[in-house]
Amino acid sequence: MSIATKPELTEVNGKRYKVKNGTFFHEDTPDKVIDWLETSKERKQRIRIFYGKDNKCWNEEFDVIGHVDRSTGTTKIPLLIKSARSYGGGAIMDDRIVRIDTKCSNGNIVTVYIDNTIQFDHFSTQASAIPDYATMVYNDTKKEVYGHCKSEIQGKHLADFMNGKRWTK
Repeated sequence: MSIATKPELTEVNGKRYKVKNGTFFHEDTPDKVIDWLETSKERKQRIRIFYGKDNKCWNEEFDVIGHVDRSTGTTKIPLLIKSARSYGGGAIMDDRIVRIDTKCSNGNIVTVYIDNTIQFDHFSTQASAIPDYATMVYNDTKKEVYGHCKSEIQGKHLADFMNGKRWTK
């Protein structure tokens, strides 16, 4: 990572932030997360974010892949922008990030940050008993059905996506 300076603490309207390169992060955001968000912004690199809290990953499926930019205004917060053609994006819950993945030039997914205190669920596929659905995606950790898919390949892709083994469902 090319950004090695420590973020500085500041207060705006009674709220404390860590500030690095003009971007405001929640005061509880780990410095390594801030470094990776800033590095990916600098490189215009796409990342996948996993959110969580209280030792559990939230298994978010939507709005978790994109590149990092920041909002306008006096308190510039990090945003996740879907694609290079997008205008704006959603705020990144930087203090809830438990894992960050990126892709190498060869297409391999690399985990660049992980909170080792977090339990990540494991997903698998099984035959579905519901008519018109070939496959059921099962959360093995919670021992519950996560979803149903029309084809086996859709089910495998969704399970692999939820396990962090692929970037598309």
